[in-house]
Amino acid sequence: MDQRIGHQIGDLAEVLTNLGVFRMHPEDVIALCPSGFRRVPINQGSDHYLSLQGFAPGQIAYAHTHPDSEEWIVVLRGGGRALLAENPVPLAPGVIIGRAAAHPHGFVSDDGGPLHMISLQVPRPSERTTTWDQPGETTDPADCAVGGTCRRCSRCGGHSANVRARIFVCENCGFEL
Repeated sequence: MDQRIGHQIGDLAEVLTNLGVFRMHPEDVIALCPSGFRRVPINQGSDHYLSLQGFAPGQIAYAHTHPDSEEWIVVLRGGGRALLAENPVPLAPGVIIGRAAAHPHGFVSDDGGPLHMISLQVPRPSERTTTWDQPGETTDPADCAVGGTCRRCSRCGGHSANVRARIFVCENCGFEL
């Protein structure tokens, strides 16, 4: 008797297969840019936020705190360090890191290559309660690998696109530069 469990219409595995994501690499989903790290939402709701994070070599996500959300990171490719308070944790493919709610954190990719991670935050963090704990800096506007011009967000370290004239908006935290 065959006891395999089949997929039904609407099962997550079937939806993902139909979208083709089981045959994709992070490079197919996220366009890295030297200005700042990139984050692509995969799935989100009030109780969770699942995203792919991509860092070009030597990029930083400045330390910040979500007082209302824990986070789990799975490193897919590359290396770097998770900045967890006073204890940086080395990042390498296959490493899984969990951090509790209200725990300051950030990330830095190695200079040798890109860093790709999956992030699951539960519940979804509230933007207005996030604190930015590490002073950051921006870059001069540069030609963007994605199109137009961009610069690094001085608040979070994310990729900020030029939306009009000299105004740049961070695609990660929404900060206007």
